[in-house]
Amino acid sequence: MKKTLALILASAAFIVAQAAAEMKPAIMLQQEGSLWTQASSGEMKWAKNIPAGTQLSVSDEEPFAAKRPSGNKTVESDFCRAEYEGKAYTVMADRIAFGTTDDIKVTVQDAVHYASANILDYTSTIVPQKKALIAGAPVQKDGISFVPVIWFDDVNYVKRTGWIRQDKISSGADDWAAIELLAKARLAKDKKVKNAVIADARTLSISDSIERLITIEEYNILKDFSPDDTAAQDISFTADFGTPGAYIHIYNVPSTQGTVVGRLFHGAEAHCSKKTNGTSTESVNIAGERQTATSSWYYIEGKVAEDGTVLWPSGWIFGIVAGIEQ
Repeated sequence: MKKTLALILASAAFIVAQAAAEMKPAIMLQQEGSLWTQASSGEMKWAKNIPAGTQLSVSDEEPFAAKRPSGNKTVESDFCRAEYEGKAYTVMADRIAFGTTDDIKVTVQDAVHYASANILDYTSTIVPQKKALIAGAPVQKDGISFVPVIWFDDVNYVKRTGWIRQDKISSGADDWAAIELLAKARLAKDKKVKNAVIADARTLSISDSIERLITIEEYNILKDFSPDDTAAQDISFTADFGTPGAYIHIYNVPSTQGTVVGRLFHGAEAHCSKKTNGTSTESVNIAGERQTATSSWYYIEGKVAEDGTVLWPSGWIFGIVAGIEQ
């Protein structure tokens, strides 16, 4: 009898907790973040990917632990109940942040990640340019304006909470929407469609910084640069970025619009196996300064240490930034 009563009470508590839980708007922070469904065994199964900046509904109840596949192994992660396009899913708790698309800001330059609103409390982490993040109200400290941010570090696979300088993020209401339109323009096959999508981006309420990025991207999108037009190369080089600890990003495609898959650090001995035959113009960081530069892209082979640690993955680097081109 007591056992039955305990089960009834436990079930009632569960129902009350479920009823109290609300579905609230949330933003996917990860580039191509995953949505999951839960099998009868309790293990999560991948369902689909959605791009960073996508709004979905997520339960505000406490996340729950469940196993999921990761490569050729199974790991445990925290999940939240979610809804997207009228269907029920789950989403990893460390891939989202509560908020709406109105809360999304985008970095207009690479930005230092600070542990607090203090210029001396900097970290070694860099928030890359064109990164979607959730930003809060600014705080003034010693004449510098900082904003609290939540973002997903796609290189180290971790959700980060901290601060960046306010002058490093966008101020236009539609800046992130413009970045998304640029990505769609890149994927369009017809040049007229590309032009139309870029024109639409310019009609939005965007900041001057995003307007400059659109101008750079427009050149690359509309010129005869094909990322698939490549030639074999056989170049070995030692990465020289001037300062120990300095690094450049490695992308999954030959474009800064692609996904950052890793970093190549100063002093690394790397090998390039192919390059793009054409050049693209990108807004990049050279010698600590944001500049517009034109260069080919180079594909470097990944390297693994003797203990199995991945030193850097295979991917594309911008030639002039890497020092391969001058």
